[in-house]
Amino acid sequence: MKKIVLSLLAALSSLGPGVVCAAQEETPSKLRLYGFIRNYAVYDTHKVNAGTQDLYFYMPADRSLQDDGTDGNAIPSFRMLALTTRLGLDISGYRIGETQVSGVVEGDFYCMSGSTATFRMRQAYVSMLWDNLVLGDLRLNVGQTWHPMAADMPHITNLETGAPFNPFNRSPQIMAHWTVGKFTWTGGILYPMQYLPVGPSYSTAPVWYERREQYLPVTTYATTKSADFVKYGLIPEVYLGVSLQTGGFLGRAGVNLFSIKPGWEAPSIQVVDAQARELTYDYETRSALPSRLFAVSPFVFLQFTAGSFQVRAKSILAQSGEHMNLLSGYGATFDWNTLSMTYTPMQDWASFLSFQAGRKFQFLCMLGYMQQLGTTKSLFNYELSDYRNSIWMNTSADSSIQRAFRATPTIAYNLGRLTFSLEYNCTGAWFGDGRRNIGGLYESGHWVLNHRLQQMVKFSF
Repeated sequence: MKKIVLSLLAALSSLGPGVVCAAQEETPSKLRLYGFIRNYAVYDTHKVNAGTQDLYFYMPADRSLQDDGTDGNAIPSFRMLALTTRLGLDISGYRIGETQVSGVVEGDFYCMSGSTATFRMRQAYVSMLWDNLVLGDLRLNVGQTWHPMAADMPHITNLETGAPFNPFNRSPQIMAHWTVGKFTWTGGILYPMQYLPVGPSYSTAPVWYERREQYLPVTTYATTKSADFVKYGLIPEVYLGVSLQTGGFLGRAGVNLFSIKPGWEAPSIQVVDAQARELTYDYETRSALPSRLFAVSPFVFLQFTAGSFQVRAKSILAQSGEHMNLLSGYGATFDWNTLSMTYTPMQDWASFLSFQAGRKFQFLCMLGYMQQLGTTKSLFNYELSDYRNSIWMNTSADSSIQRAFRATPTIAYNLGRLTFSLEYNCTGAWFGDGRRNIGGLYESGHWVLNHRLQQMVKFSF
């Protein structure tokens, strides 16, 4: 009996592939290993807010005034690192029936475990192409790859590739690209993983109240980054856009729709005095806390290429764009007509202009500028003195930064697959002083500058 069963299993296993091949003709996949070895040497004139051992430079730290009036954070620093060495596998050529299938698996040594660099997944997605449709071609990408608003980057050799003046985000996504003639229509959904939205993290502890002669729970919160705001909000991020490519011109326009539920685990509150406009916790009859945030972020990108010269420009009017590494966030607002609390996004304008010229000897440069424009609705004041407790901003830099600029002239020498570059990075940040106003902005502040000199050696394979 055992021999009969084994014979039947062997027959079925040999028959299965034959049946599939008869139904759908297959071609084998081709594998290509790619990547680079990259080393950086970096010098800064000021203390910075940065990641990856300060290679992912975000913004200068705020000044720390000493008794003699000097800035205690104007401390020069130097480091040499090869953390961003990258390895990728490109899979192409596979075809089943009318469907072409390709994919990418990519990682680098970005993360740190103590003083040791560890390998992490950077991209991992599958791409399906139908190029024989009656009207145009359809490509569907599924997996983690670049956010459509971040894919077109400025001409630069640093690790942050223009952030926070350019969106920087890779996310799990399902994204369709339908190409008809010179136009490509793009649409799909995304979910945060590596680059997360910010929001309140709640904790409750008992506090003794003399008047009531009892312990009552008091809730406090801190700002945190978490995918739970989308996970329990149940609405994925949505992107819709269109591209036009003709000759040396490429143009894109799109809009990002973002909705999160920051208060999914928040304690409930109730209005006890609408005339005085005061809120408090009601421990006997707790009412639900509406906590949905909606944000809409349009952008436009232009590129022109002529020979070895290329120029790019991008501008985004972001709402709550902190998950795209922009200097953004949102705040709490209260509708006294409906007696309900909700959230209002911070609006930010971020733009860059960049170009490169030459092939063997190259000159590159990026100019970037960003500015916060305030929240779309008035912030709710918890403490009747300041609005800082009603707002949650990107934690990658000081939350009081309201505007910033960057200039990065760069020279590069390309010797085949070997590249040497020297980049000067001048970044200035305007830090607000005093209190935030009802729109989350500061009326006065001061500038802090950092001058970075960065040398890079990269061997691509």
